[in-house]
Amino acid sequence: MFYGFAVSWNPLEVGVLLVVFLAAFFGGIAVGRQKYRWLFWPLTIFLVLTLFFFKIYTGGILLPVGMSFYIFQLISYEADVYRGVIPAERDVIDFYAQMLMFPKVLSGPIAQNRDLRRYARRPHKKLCTFHMGLQEFILGLGLKVILANRMGGVWSQGHVFGFETVSTPFAWLAIITFAMRLYFDFYGYSLMAVGLGHMLGWNLPMNFLEPYSAKTVSEFYRRWHATLGRWFRDYVYIPMGGSRKGTARTILNLAVVWALTGFWHGVGGGYMLWAGILFALIAVERLFLRKYLEKSKVVCHIYLILAIVLSWVPFAAGSVGEAVTVFSRLFAVGGVGRTADFLYWAPKYVWLVLGGVFFATPIPRKLWKRYQKTVAADVFLFVLFWVCLYFVATAAQDPFIYFDF
Repeated sequence: MFYGFAVSWNPLEVGVLLVVFLAAFFGGIAVGRQKYRWLFWPLTIFLVLTLFFFKIYTGGILLPVGMSFYIFQLISYEADVYRGVIPAERDVIDFYAQMLMFPKVLSGPIAQNRDLRRYARRPHKKLCTFHMGLQEFILGLGLKVILANRMGGVWSQGHVFGFETVSTPFAWLAIITFAMRLYFDFYGYSLMAVGLGHMLGWNLPMNFLEPYSAKTVSEFYRRWHATLGRWFRDYVYIPMGGSRKGTARTILNLAVVWALTGFWHGVGGGYMLWAGILFALIAVERLFLRKYLEKSKVVCHIYLILAIVLSWVPFAAGSVGEAVTVFSRLFAVGGVGRTADFLYWAPKYVWLVLGGVFFATPIPRKLWKRYQKTVAADVFLFVLFWVCLYFVATAAQDPFIYFDF
């Protein structure tokens, strides 16, 4: 199924997948033997250089869809075989089924290889699991189509105006709606992937765990794209020593992790600035700030929201120069008085922003758990599905943001 999609999307991807996955498959068999364990390092370097080539050398133009996700999946597979956590896979069909399970390959989540192997061979086949998966899929579709797709207008309009000309209130509205769009876009996709997995009998891990309810930036990124965070923890941070070798080494390990995180998202200066800001915040939290934030009930959440929303500026801008321009408007001394742009756009987005704030809290999850198994829930989802189809049919194409990674 995924190969058919790849051919229609980018024929080059088929050749890349064949070469990379066959190298990983036969390499895993070799690494699983004591005599050839040393091949783990050349194979890992090959996988990293493959990703480097498509991201850096081609400028991302020829980057196959989901390249970052399945390269990381392959590296973790080779590492688990190398460490003896799992045996090497010897059935090439099962191997491809695990690595290219189509709901997750485009934008995650990044699942554990030991779990993928179990579901590839014995998927769940229960009507209740299918029903739950269908519910999750429709909810994810709603987050994407009704919230995320409609949140992008303000930020796009800022580019049309030129951020150097906008008012301070408009700049704040733009970055807040961008933060919400990114969250609901990626959360919606991840929930759809998990739902499709359940419908097919696979259990994929949840990728978003109410991150905006966190108290610290470090906790936020344990909840945001949680499977990527676990990947860096298990295959980079802990093997480098984690937090076991003193404060200085811990800070260095965090710096390496966040440098790699920035590169994983893109090669532009904006992504590296975004990663650098988050590294600095997490380092300060680890040094002294976290113990104060964890004791508070209000200040910690104000700090978290401001820190995360502002950190999205270089991520959204894509370049350091554009990010500096946006920051200059967010904190412009004379930018508050001229608010015609804000007064025009704010009424169009006030209900979306309020809805986004509500759905970023734990309240919807608690309500859903209470009523999930009722007829009313299915009626609601039936209506939601057709509303989503209407928006899809009448709106412009708006692909998932994380397809670019």
